[in-house]
Amino acid sequence: MSHPPQNIATIELPEVSPHEIEAELQSVLRSSSFERSDKLQNFLRFICELTLRGEGSRINEYLIGSEVFRRGVGYSPSEDSVVRRQAHTLRQKLHEYYAGEGSTHSLRIELPVGRYVPTFRRIKEEDVPHVAEAAAPSPLPTIVKGSSPGRMAWIAMAGAALLAGGYFWGTASFAPAARGLAVESATREIWGPWMDTGRPAVICFSTPMTAIIKHFEQPLPPDTQPKRFRAHPADEQLYRQSFQTPAGGAFYFTPAVNQTKVGEAVAGVQLSALLTRLRVPVGTTQSRFVSWEDLRSDNMILLGHDEDNKWLDPLLDKAPFRLTRSVGKRQRAIVNVTPRPGEAADYTINYAADEREGDQEFALISMLPGMTPGQKLLLVSGLNAQATQAATEFLAAEQSLAQLLVLLRHQDPKHHGPWHFQAVLKAEVHDKVPTKSWLVAVRVL
Repeated sequence: MSHPPQNIATIELPEVSPHEIEAELQSVLRSSSFERSDKLQNFLRFICELTLRGEGSRINEYLIGSEVFRRGVGYSPSEDSVVRRQAHTLRQKLHEYYAGEGSTHSLRIELPVGRYVPTFRRIKEEDVPHVAEAAAPSPLPTIVKGSSPGRMAWIAMAGAALLAGGYFWGTASFAPAARGLAVESATREIWGPWMDTGRPAVICFSTPMTAIIKHFEQPLPPDTQPKRFRAHPADEQLYRQSFQTPAGGAFYFTPAVNQTKVGEAVAGVQLSALLTRLRVPVGTTQSRFVSWEDLRSDNMILLGHDEDNKWLDPLLDKAPFRLTRSVGKRQRAIVNVTPRPGEAADYTINYAADEREGDQEFALISMLPGMTPGQKLLLVSGLNAQATQAATEFLAAEQSLAQLLVLLRHQDPKHHGPWHFQAVLKAEVHDKVPTKSWLVAVRVL
């Protein structure tokens, strides 16, 4: 069996002593970012101890899979991606630790992307933040509805920035939200539990299997990278009409998974703006990188439909509202398991016959009990990405949250504690942009 190439061990800055590294390692392992994950603790301890013993050159994907994750001598990295997935999570947790609990530490343990050998870096004293002097994060700009090209371009760039590197942290403070923060009453009642945990909120974008189509002025030579496939000549005319492309050149498809939809990108910016205003640290990830361990430990906000985000169906398995995928002529839908008087049994998209009329779309909002005590879960599932955007606009606005609370309290007048609920939202969409929305069904869980 062939093994992956070995990495070369390096310890940056020779003035960092093994004693200091060991002390910092123990501090990281005892932190809240790692205390709930034995796998990540073992992973980090294993690669650090080997490096400190001068055996960093032995560290590779095969060794980690065999010894840390107990896959044995028959482990095949090409067939089992456990090491790559856990390394991605380990980098996230180290980033989280040094953005929060370890932000005042001058010694940093890092795992460079594409490698499994840790580095140990001392940062300059003036670069270490001092808690007493830390300024409150500035709120992100509020997103205003509209479809102007300039605004949509800015939104798309903001969404792309959120996904840069696969994971991003939006604030430096991981302390619990400041008490006495000026927050409207409905917003505090719905979002207050997220403010009080002291944990970040991780926004999880869906990662659909898609093919990007691009027009090139000249046909491409064979075997270009990335791999592209030319569209059938009979289809090119349709694409030229749809995209108003001049004659000449050629259209090519490129398979892609590392992307998000514009509606979800807008939703991510809106949620980040709200959470930053509430002093809740914000992270992002992609559904293809998420594990059950993440769902048990992090406060997670999952975006998208179950066709693109595999975690939604198991999380909604016992819920009164669930999602179904497209099968044959049947559209994807939100299913109402036990309809009440005046409610539909399912909700599907109603596409307008006239472009001057808006499409009628739906989104399912599920604020669920966490999988572990104190942990939070929110699922925002539009049947299309623009419905997901409409739902996050609803969740970020005091007026709409106040309307939601009226319905929740009507169903459960004696309620105490965090609200767990599902809500079906109907949205009117023009030119792929939601213009207005309203609730059509609510359940207190």
